[in-house]
Amino acid sequence: MDNEHKNMNQPKSNQQSEYSTNHNVNVGDHLRQQMGAVGHQSPPKVKTKNKQRLWVGLSGLIVFIVVLYMSGSSTATLKDVQANGIGKGMAAGTTLTTTDETADLEPRDYEIAMKKDTTTSRMLIWDFAAEDGDFVTVKVDGVVLATNIGILHKPMAFNIPVPSKVEIIGVKDGGGGITYGVKFPGAAQNSVYFNATPVGSANVYTVTGQ
Repeated sequence: MDNEHKNMNQPKSNQQSEYSTNHNVNVGDHLRQQMGAVGHQSPPKVKTKNKQRLWVGLSGLIVFIVVLYMSGSSTATLKDVQANGIGKGMAAGTTLTTTDETADLEPRDYEIAMKKDTTTSRMLIWDFAAEDGDFVTVKVDGVVLATNIGILHKPMAFNIPVPSKVEIIGVKDGGGGITYGVKFPGAAQNSVYFNATPVGSANVYTVTGQ
């Protein structure tokens, strides 16, 4: 009985150490599994997504710029300007038709009011119809600024004083009439002036200051 009592009071070291050992093993295994899982996880594709978003954004910006650049010629119509030859807010280089015969514009003179304190300006001139070999001469206050120039779709620029009187004189008709557009950057009205001139005649633009 004494021996049995002693045996019952003795700590069960084997059972406790076995439990303790199993517990440590399980915790260690669990930690190793977590560390292994973390080590094998793929890094988040943040950089890839950012690059994709950057390229999408740049592509959209390029498309927007191209559309904005072309909007002057793509949205303008001949019908918009046939009444008075004035294209309000249109861009320099705007083309309206592919043939001079369909332009059907009357020769006109215009008065161009420049913005306040403007002393010099550029005059941009181009062919808004067919590039068919039209030639003009440009005079400013009676003095020849450029003679026998072929007008094309790409605008040519001339510097003029403000105030001044600019004459566009028809020199050679490439076929169907001499047609052209002019714009004066810095004018109070942001407009293009579409015009026609017979050979030997002139359109007069009176450029005034404020």
